[in-house]
Amino acid sequence: MREKEYRIHADCSGLGTCGKCRVRFISDTPKPTDTEKKHLSEKALSEGIRLACQTKVSGDFTVEMDDLDDAMEIASIKGSYAEEIASIEGSDTEEIASIEDSDVEVMPRNPVVAIDIGTTTLVAALLDPGRRKIIKAVTGVNHQRSFGADVISRIQAANQGNGAELKELIHSDIRNLLSSLGVDETVPEIITANTTMQHLWQGLSCETLGVAPYTPVDISCRTIEGCTLLPGISTYVGADIVSGIVAAKMDQSEKPCILIDLGTNGEMAIGNRDKIMVASTAAGPAFEGGNISCGTAGIPGAISGITIERGAIKYETIGGLTPVGLCGSGVVEIVYELLKEELIDDIGLLDDAVDEDGFRIADQVFFTQKDIREVQLAKAAIRAGLETLLQAYGIGYDQVDTLYLAGGFGLKINLEKACAIGLLPRKLLNRTKAVGNTSLKGAALYAFDEGIRDRFIRVASSSEEVSLADSGVFQEKYMEQMYFETM
Repeated sequence: MREKEYRIHADCSGLGTCGKCRVRFISDTPKPTDTEKKHLSEKALSEGIRLACQTKVSGDFTVEMDDLDDAMEIASIKGSYAEEIASIEGSDTEEIASIEDSDVEVMPRNPVVAIDIGTTTLVAALLDPGRRKIIKAVTGVNHQRSFGADVISRIQAANQGNGAELKELIHSDIRNLLSSLGVDETVPEIITANTTMQHLWQGLSCETLGVAPYTPVDISCRTIEGCTLLPGISTYVGADIVSGIVAAKMDQSEKPCILIDLGTNGEMAIGNRDKIMVASTAAGPAFEGGNISCGTAGIPGAISGITIERGAIKYETIGGLTPVGLCGSGVVEIVYELLKEELIDDIGLLDDAVDEDGFRIADQVFFTQKDIREVQLAKAAIRAGLETLLQAYGIGYDQVDTLYLAGGFGLKINLEKACAIGLLPRKLLNRTKAVGNTSLKGAALYAFDEGIRDRFIRVASSSEEVSLADSGVFQEKYMEQMYFETM
C-alpha cells in the first residue's frame, strides 16, 4: 500500500501492536492471524476487516480503507487558531493580531508563512508581517505517520532506506497547506519542528539520532531555499520548544516558569531569564490517540469529553457526530471517570465486572486494560520527567510562577481531571495555563521581527539539557508515578 502511495494509518509502523492499519476485504478474505484476533472484535473479523501489516496476499483482491484522516486534512481554523496563537497572557495586544471578524481575506503584499511540523499534525499560518497580522491558518495530517506514530519509528524508517519517501511526504503535505492558503513554495517560510522532523524535511541522515550520544546533524538557525529553520537545543529538545520558551517569554521572566508540551516526545523546560533547563521523555502517542485501541486524532466524531453518573455514560464528540473513537482529551476523561467510579484501582487494574473486551463507551468504542497501561506509561513519563527536572533546577512547586501547557491537546483537556489522574501536579492547578501552539506563535513572532533572532539563538545555545535516560532519580519517580491516586 505504501508503494502505491496509499497513506495507510500505521501508528506502530507495521509491528502489529497498534491495530490501526485496518482494511476491509471485499472478497477472498484471508484467514485472521492471532494478532488480528487480539485487536479486532469477532464482528469486525466477520465483516472482513483485517490488519494490513498482518495480511499476506497473492493474486487479485479488493479492499476498502479507513479514510478518517481525511477529516483532518486542510481544515481551516481561521479565527479560533488566531486566538489560540495569541492566547498567552502578558502578550502585547499589538504583538499578534487577527482578522477573524472579517470575511475578506486580503493577500498581504509580502506574505510569510509560519509552519509548525508536528509528528502527528501540521499547522501553517499565512502572515502579514507589515501589519503583524495572521490572515489565515490551516491544519493537516503529517502523512509520515504511515511509517509510525512516533519519532523513533520515523528515524528507523529513514535509516532503513525510506528517507527520500519521508521527505517527499512532508513536502507534499506542506505544499497542500500552502495551496489552501493561496500561496506556493516561493513564499518565505519560517519552520519550527522537533529535531527529527527538521532532519526529515531537509533529507538529512538520521543515523546519529537514534543511537548514543544522539548527535543531530544540524540544529542551527539557518535558511535553506528561502525557508528559515529555527534553532533547536538537542536531538530530543527541538526548535518547537525553543519557540515555546520565547513565545511564553520564559527567557525574560524574573520568576521560574515551566513549559510542558504534552506531545509524543514529552518535552519540557523550566527556568527564567537567568537559567533554563530542558528535558525530553518518551511519553508516547497515547494523548494524541495513538496506541489506544479505539484512539484517534482530534477529528469530527472523536469522543472528547466523558462523564459517568450512576452508571450512565454521557459523552461529547467533536462536531456532535457519531463516535468514531477516543481523542486525547477523551482518554484523560475516561481514565478519571473509571477511577472515580472505582472501576480502576490504584495500580491500574480494571474491575472484574468490566467485560474482557474492555469498558464500552459507545458502539464499537471500548477502553481496554492495555489502554490503561498506555496511559500509565505516558503520565508516569511526563510527571517523572517534570519532578526530575524540578529537582535538578533546585526548586519546589511553591517557587514556580506559572506552568504553561503547550499544544492543542493542552487547550482541550480538563485540567482538574488531568491533575486528578496524576498527569499534572495538583499543587500547580491554579497556576497552570493552557497556551495553545506556542511553537507556531514563536515562528510567527520571528516572522514579525527578525530582531528576535538573537533570543532564539541565546535560548538554544544556553539551555542546559537534563538526560533522563541516565537519571536514577527519574527511574525512581517513574515507578512512583505509575500508580493512580484513589478518589
